Amino acid sequence: MIVALALFGVGALFTWLAALGWRRRDDDNISILEAGILKVTGAEPLPVTGFDRWLQRFQLVMMSLFGPVMIFIGGFGFLSELGVL
Repeated sequence: MIVALALFGVGALFTWLAALGWRRRDDDNISILEAGILKVTGAEPLPVTGFDRWLQRFQLVMMSLFGPVMIFIGGFGFLSELGVL
């Protein structure tokens, strides 16, 4: 049951992050860790390359595919453990 709930939770997280990512896919964002490192060193962030954009889109597609699948599998496992299915 714990694995089913974990799958459901991670699937919900992936789906939520995918929805946020698709809305903001054209923004040039940097992570909090990278921003902290750049602030300490005083350097400027590197420009975003085409490969970076491709990896971002690939990650969004994978989260959009696997998030709902993980929600379905986790929900099915949870309901099976409860004896509903």
